[in-house]
Amino acid sequence: MRYLWYFRQMKQVKIVPLFFLVIFFLSCKEEVLKNDGLPNQKTQEEKFVPVDFSQFKNLNNKEQLQLSKKILNKRAINSSDKYRLFNLNRFLYSKLNEPDSAIGACKKMLNLEITKESDAYLGHVNFRLGLYFNQINLRDSAFYYYNIAKKHFFKTKDSLQLGASFLNIAYIESNFGDYTKSDSSAVASIKFINGKKATTTASAYNILAINSKQRSIYQDAVNYYKKGIAITTRKSSKIIYKNNLANVYKEFKDYSKAILILENLLKDSIVNLKTKARVIDNLAYIKWLNNANEPVEKDLLFAKSIRIQEKDTYGLAASYTHLSDFFKEKDTEKALLYAMKMYDATKELVNPKGQIEAIEKITALVTPLKAIKYYEESIRLSDSLQKVETNRQYKFAKIKYDYEEEEKKKLKFKTLATENKLIAEQENNQKKNILIITVILASSLLFLLYRRKQQHKKQVLQEKYNTETRIAKKLHDELGNDIFKILTKVQASTYKPTDIINDLDKIYLQTRAISHENDTIETGGDFENHFRELVASYNSDTCKIILKDLASIELNKLDKEKQIVIYRVFNEFFVNMKKHSEATLVVVACKRIKNEYQIIYSDNGVGFKENKIIYKNGLKNTKIRIKNMNGTLNFENNPIRGIKIIFNFKN
Repeated sequence: MRYLWYFRQMKQVKIVPLFFLVIFFLSCKEEVLKNDGLPNQKTQEEKFVPVDFSQFKNLNNKEQLQLSKKILNKRAINSSDKYRLFNLNRFLYSKLNEPDSAIGACKKMLNLEITKESDAYLGHVNFRLGLYFNQINLRDSAFYYYNIAKKHFFKTKDSLQLGASFLNIAYIESNFGDYTKSDSSAVASIKFINGKKATTTASAYNILAINSKQRSIYQDAVNYYKKGIAITTRKSSKIIYKNNLANVYKEFKDYSKAILILENLLKDSIVNLKTKARVIDNLAYIKWLNNANEPVEKDLLFAKSIRIQEKDTYGLAASYTHLSDFFKEKDTEKALLYAMKMYDATKELVNPKGQIEAIEKITALVTPLKAIKYYEESIRLSDSLQKVETNRQYKFAKIKYDYEEEEKKKLKFKTLATENKLIAEQENNQKKNILIITVILASSLLFLLYRRKQQHKKQVLQEKYNTETRIAKKLHDELGNDIFKILTKVQASTYKPTDIINDLDKIYLQTRAISHENDTIETGGDFENHFRELVASYNSDTCKIILKDLASIELNKLDKEKQIVIYRVFNEFFVNMKKHSEATLVVVACKRIKNEYQIIYSDNGVGFKENKIIYKNGLKNTKIRIKNMNGTLNFENNPIRGIKIIFNFKN
């Protein structure tokens, strides 16, 4: 039963620490999660009045604009409704041809929380800003906002809007003469559209054609215009591309193809009068270039009249150019008149290049004296144009540089943020690892302490069990046998009282030895007296025990454990002496050398038989005890002189 109980205790040793380890780890993990989590705070929602957008029905643009302003000024509106109202304002301002106000509405949209949190909203608002800045000829600003829109559309993977952004960027880059970059942007537009929107793809081919024409790569321009014409589904765009294609053929003097294209255009009904006037004018002018005797005056004048009616100043400048060229050889006065009108139209358009071209025509038609003033004007315009173009190119280059630098900074900050986040995660992981290691070490330490405690309990239980077994064995083997012998002698008729008395005395000594071996030991400051009592208990008339220099080892100052060992060891020596040695004299001599102690036991008994030391239970236990206190035990056996045992230990 004792062993069964012991094994149950050992099972508990394994299970309890593991259970404790799991509980401790989970509690620590829960604490970490609490510390890493966001504070549990309730946010009070702001109460907003929803906007009823049905009230805008049946109102004209100005009325809708007034109503939206009134709502924005007088009511608490949530971010979503504000976005819709500002977007409506942007649309209405655009319809009312107020691009500056539309820009203001867009900038208000950018400041809304709902916009800041959405790449889709940010993409669309910045795209609209690009459109409006382009509308008021601030193409550098338009370029900036198109690029921002492009960045947000990349995040939302909106390929159609990406294509539109790249297309508009391509037109601006072409306008600033950066044809290579413009080509790249146009190709990117085609790539992202991927055939999903024909009009946008056709526009990209149109800009590629324009760039090729500007660089005098006419065949490429022809090919791109043909692709645009084949793809577009919009009739107005098709007319424009065909007209442009005819002009390309005109540049490398393939007049017959240009004339054929323009004549076919006029066979179809052209609704837009400005476009119709352009086709009529170009056709007449190319026919005249092809054949100077071609009667095209009527068509040139007809196109001019349409443009006057439509107040198309840009178109009129082109008509006056063609008419001046047409009359140059036929009627100098008319040629000069139209050259002067061309100059006025280009001046009104603030078109220095057109003005310089008009001056060149004028100076070719007037006397040298009159031409001087125009030459001076031409020089002034050339210088001004060069300065404007330089500033324009510089401004565009600066806006591109600023944008690229801003993108580099954002990328740098993004990289730094990523690195900081990575470092923070690493530090967090290190902290968690340290915490886990600490928990494991603490748990392991507690487990080891618990296990050691349990092992100590086990050892105590085992020692108790061994002691009980030893006592039981002694009682059975020694006392029991001796008592049985006495009983046998008493029953015999020939027993002698002296023999019985001697046997009873022997039993008494054995009982006392067992008592001394297992009773409590008085340790501490009175241990020396307790040890002397032990010696005295074995001192008899038949065997004298002499203590020599006992005070030198200062028994009272020794550790409790050493005192117990010394007591148990010498009790074992005395028991063996009484039982086996037949000694009449025992000397226990003590010696101290610094921190080392020596106790020598010697008697004049029979010693070990055949000069061989036999380690039975008593001596085995004695040797184990001495070893546990880091002591040594040496036997010197001499059958003539008895036995000598040297016991050494340190303080």
